[in-house]
Amino acid sequence: MDATATSLAASAGAIITDEHGHVLMVNPLHTAYWNLPGGHMEGGEDPSAACAREIRTELGLDVTMGDLLVVAWVDSGGRMPRVYYVFDGGEVDAAQRRAIGAGEDGPVRYRFTPPDLIDGSLIPAFAIPMWEAALTARKEERLVCLEVEM
Repeated sequence: MDATATSLAASAGAIITDEHGHVLMVNPLHTAYWNLPGGHMEGGEDPSAACAREIRTELGLDVTMGDLLVVAWVDSGGRMPRVYYVFDGGEVDAAQRRAIGAGEDGPVRYRFTPPDLIDGSLIPAFAIPMWEAALTARKEERLVCLEVEM
């Protein structure tokens, strides 16, 4: 049997809501779309630690990761495959919301959006099933695994 290592990229994000159930979305100035707060994992880093680090770096917000909600395998059409981990980042209170600002990476736009208004005009189309799965998993307190094509 030929054992060949598979290379893949990995990212971790979190569903974080405000007191109204609106979802925190970020739009770093280097991307065209809004997305969940989080980002790329570094070698040897576990997904929840990567997610917390990226949120702290991106928004200056300290969040404790809750349950893992989604693991998604993304077939990126011939490019390096990617795995996404989505965690429950909890709910921010008013003080935490006021503290959100530019992190170490520089300015970032953010907003809290009602879940029913999150669509392909805001986020990449391939990410919609992951967002929907994460919101459902959070509500139903379960893990969802899925495969997505870009």
